[in-house]
Amino acid sequence: MSTFEPSAAGDSEVTRLGRLPVAVVGDVLDRLGLRAQVLDHGIRPAFPGAAFAGRAFTIEAVPSDTILESPYEHELAAVDAIPAGAVVMIATAGCCEAAIWGGLLATRAVARGAVAAVCDGAVRDVRELRLLALPTFATAVCARDSYGRLLVTGFGEEVACGGVRVRSGDLVLGDEDGVVVVPAGVAEAALAAAEEKLGLERAAKEALEQGETAAAMYERHGIL
Repeated sequence: MSTFEPSAAGDSEVTRLGRLPVAVVGDVLDRLGLRAQVLDHGIRPAFPGAAFAGRAFTIEAVPSDTILESPYEHELAAVDAIPAGAVVMIATAGCCEAAIWGGLLATRAVARGAVAAVCDGAVRDVRELRLLALPTFATAVCARDSYGRLLVTGFGEEVACGGVRVRSGDLVLGDEDGVVVVPAGVAEAALAAAEEKLGLERAAKEALEQGETAAAMYERHGIL
């Protein structure tokens, strides 16, 4: 099982990532040839104002109607293994028929030091999630329990979440525009390029505000 042990305080890459917009990071990953790093557009904040930056900790669940004697065994073990600074990335193969994440698991995640949760399926207990101030992104909200519907099969391994391959330790950023994953191996290059692009975008915005045409701005700055 692959795991990581980030320090929520002192992780300079996470700090830098948190200053960037998702769209800018997605753009530079495109230019680096990584064109499938933004999660599916259906994955949205469960409550207004949710935003985060951190490192992925993966959990995988599969649809299952099997009624087990200990149905939550792997789910509980996964939550108890969440490291500080983690963005809990829950891959469900897009199953929205039941919630794999809710208030109690989120409470434990917060106690472990998690900074956010992302699920390509459904979550519930939205009011509790909001009160916990745990930024949570999901495809759907569903009151149904996972018991007899979804089964956690593992954690800490590579998963496909929202159409993106994610490994524990990858950088993850979320805001109003969605969620983007930065593979750990290209983090420095992506961050440097995104910081440069953000600076150019600010200069371009100022030029447009001062009356420069869009065509002239693009010719001068080469961004859009």
